[in-house]
Amino acid sequence: MYEPLLAIHNLARWLVLLAAIYLLYRSVKGLLSQSYTPADRRAALAYTGLMDLQLLVGVLLMLTSPFMQGMYANMAQAMQAHPTRFFLAEHWVAMLAAVVLAHLGGSRVKKAQEAALKQRLSLLWYGASILLVFLATPWWRPLLRLG
Repeated sequence: MYEPLLAIHNLARWLVLLAAIYLLYRSVKGLLSQSYTPADRRAALAYTGLMDLQLLVGVLLMLTSPFMQGMYANMAQAMQAHPTRFFLAEHWVAMLAAVVLAHLGGSRVKKAQEAALKQRLSLLWYGASILLVFLATPWWRPLLRLG
């Protein structure tokens, strides 16, 4: 179960990043044109939905990964090395915060009345979420792991 989950998590990473880039594009374009369209809402929903998928698969990986099981067995030692500390503490906390920011952003954008305000809120909340995603992605790991 671990290998397929890892492959899904890795492939979905690229989908999240593509959705993030598209969402930022839509937000900047909408801010410049002072409009908020259903396509903007769909871009936000795609990003948030993919983030939710990543969270679910990530939690399953935390429970099934032999790598994580080894770290749980000796947490004090694992916290002393950067790569293990990153996965044991930093990665999942930052990604969980990114998911929360995406959902809060979606709520705030939905409640806003004016198109320009919707786009500013979109850039603020989703931008913060996307920044956390970029900071908490393990770029030193293989870029495409298929199993």
